[in-house]
Amino acid sequence: MMNIKNQGNLLQLITIIGLILFGTIGRYVLFGMGVQPFPNFEIIMVVTFLAIMLIRSPLALIVPLASMIGSDILIGNPIFVGDQMNRIVLFTYSGFALIGLLTLLNKNRLWNNLGQARLKSVGLMAGLGVGTVLLYDIWTNMGWWYLMYPHDASSLVLVYTAGLPFMLYHLISGLVTFSAIGLPVLLYAAKKNDQMHLHPFQLKLTHKIPAVLLVLGLVAISFTGTATTIPQKSEVWVEKSDQTSIRIVITADSWTITDNLVAKAGDTAYSVLERSAQQNGFSIDATYYAQFDSTLINSINNAVGGTDGKYWQYYVNGRLPDVGADKYLVTNGDVLTWSFEVPPS
Repeated sequence: MMNIKNQGNLLQLITIIGLILFGTIGRYVLFGMGVQPFPNFEIIMVVTFLAIMLIRSPLALIVPLASMIGSDILIGNPIFVGDQMNRIVLFTYSGFALIGLLTLLNKNRLWNNLGQARLKSVGLMAGLGVGTVLLYDIWTNMGWWYLMYPHDASSLVLVYTAGLPFMLYHLISGLVTFSAIGLPVLLYAAKKNDQMHLHPFQLKLTHKIPAVLLVLGLVAISFTGTATTIPQKSEVWVEKSDQTSIRIVITADSWTITDNLVAKAGDTAYSVLERSAQQNGFSIDATYYAQFDSTLINSINNAVGGTDGKYWQYYVNGRLPDVGADKYLVTNGDVLTWSFEVPPS
């Protein structure tokens, strides 16, 4: 008959495999298959926390890393290759590793406060969910800034400001998953360990050294192995925010096209329209008139000016400019509207 020690080792192995599968499949289903109840809902954070709390070896840090790599492969995300945006995975991986290390260093104290079913435990788990997500988002936003933005204070503020809506959803995710998944699992594990006399969960300081080295190594690689040059401009997820990009709305009789594009230095109303056409696959026909030193838009998406007396007119923030579209400089935060209409008198 299997002794208590062997039974405990088998349970640890099952826990490792189970958490990796739960993290990998869960992230694939939520993100890869698009069934998230709201944006930025994820379970890797709670998997990271549970792995450290339930697995006696500091190699529990392998669980979130294996879950991320496995799910990235299933989703089809590039790993460690490609442009700067693809290399953000090093910051996401090291972010989970940092959360795991902080949990490991406080593991004994956390077990003392979470090992029993009481109201205090619910509040603590909810706080841990919010706190770990906050630290993770601060770290990964730093990665976005480091990889894809000029290394100055204004760009750093831009990244953190644009990330606030995503962070809010992520905080809700941490609150829900830690309370609904993390706490019940920990309470069950505490009861099971009492029955099997497997206490304590404590680790000696020397056993934590491999985990510290692993995390520090990931952090170092994130900064030294992912960006060889300082970026100047980028168009990443911040373009979805109206405050940090130009919102463009193109309206004809029977269709409307909307888009968000991050303004580059020297961008005009016309150049933004051209980039939107390239990104969304619609056509533009324009003619430059030297005597006016200006470009006239003849057609957009096959809606040709002159039809029923209508021509293409542009507005910036609801106002009609007095210069051609190729001369009007735009900035992030502007709303650029192209309207197929009878010219105003």
